[in-house]
Amino acid sequence: MQIRSVVPKPFSPLLAPAVRKVVEESGRSSGKSTTNETVAVAKMMAARENNIWYCRAEKGDVRPSIFNSFYSTIQTMGVERFFETKLSPMEITCTLTGSKCYFSGINGKTRDDLNTTKGFVPQGRTLAMFILDEANEAKSPMHVTAAETTANKFLLPDAKVVYAYNPPPNLGHWAHGYFGKMVGNGATRIYTTYKDIWKLLNEATREEILTMKRENPRQYQYWYLGQKISLEGLVLYTFNKERNLIPLERFKEAVAAKGYQPLYVIYGVDSGVVKDPTAVCAWGIFPDGTLVKLSTFYLDPKEGGEPLPNSYQVERIVEWYRGFYEEMRGYGVALPGPYNEAWIFDSAVVTQDLMLEFANRTGFYSKAVDNKSIERDIKRLQNGYFRGVFKVLDTPSNEPSLREINTFCYDERNEIPDGQDDHTIDADKYATAHYYYAYMSNFT
Repeated sequence: MQIRSVVPKPFSPLLAPAVRKVVEESGRSSGKSTTNETVAVAKMMAARENNIWYCRAEKGDVRPSIFNSFYSTIQTMGVERFFETKLSPMEITCTLTGSKCYFSGINGKTRDDLNTTKGFVPQGRTLAMFILDEANEAKSPMHVTAAETTANKFLLPDAKVVYAYNPPPNLGHWAHGYFGKMVGNGATRIYTTYKDIWKLLNEATREEILTMKRENPRQYQYWYLGQKISLEGLVLYTFNKERNLIPLERFKEAVAAKGYQPLYVIYGVDSGVVKDPTAVCAWGIFPDGTLVKLSTFYLDPKEGGEPLPNSYQVERIVEWYRGFYEEMRGYGVALPGPYNEAWIFDSAVVTQDLMLEFANRTGFYSKAVDNKSIERDIKRLQNGYFRGVFKVLDTPSNEPSLREINTFCYDERNEIPDGQDDHTIDADKYATAHYYYAYMSNFT
């Protein structure tokens, strides 16, 4: 039997057995839904246990969108004679193998209702794919987590969890931080545009894209390129990649050619409380007056499923510190050593315990930040990036910092809401406060 199917090259991770979780963050007409469905249909035709759970945020969107789309893909592949549809409950069955595709909405009746997907059980208790289409439309990230928690009970060893969505234009949307962190924790990101499947698009769609590109470039950027075109609400809106992000190769060239070496290193430390991550940001002070974030340590207790004792955190920080020195040596950087370093911790009581244990373990100069002020500390970061005084080295270790810079936002009341990932930003506040009010004061 010949099956007509196309999986564009950018989507190859969907076929890789070692890839478990995929985040598809792309523009419209970029092949996400059709490709996910093509892979799902092929899996269903391969084995009975290859059941699929295909979801949208709202139950009311299931039939007119993903149910109809899935069957349309089956028809395009030329295998509709091997599938049966059913509307109550909504599912599609492969008659060759007996595998099923289930369709659900994951949102609860309210934002706090997380039980909608709790009772889902597929036949044989197996799943080959869990797909959430338009994932950003969920009421909250907790609904996404709740659905994945249910899916995880049934996923086969080579199964896939797939989140597909068009990035919301406003950087304040929860999806940017949530799925960005997911990628930072190991999920595979697939970014595609219409250009990747241009030959597969019909003439009407091609003309529509080109017309929007010509007549409404900004809408085209969002609609078809999947770009975040609005800076509305972004706290560190002054951060500019061209001005503030240093490519690693350019940094290494400056170190080699000009002896560009840090005079002093300040480590800002934000300690997690029970469920929050602990972050350490290492800022090097260079002879030209620039502060460069050289590396970031990020420890999330949720990865281990329980709060982490201070002693464990201290050991992990020390381990990272040693690795940080090795990393810098590889770039040709000679760090100034403990006598020309300072470790600046949050002044919160719980962090003081970590600071004392760290100081006792290492003997390094450690102190609590003085006179915290949210507004003043944020302004300092904003001004530092705007003036080009603060820069970030573009390395994998700084990815947690870059993620938070690009997603940390004010709410509709122009306030900073609780619960956002801002741990590296807090660490930056403490480090730069020490630079301005303690380190620099020695020279005035």
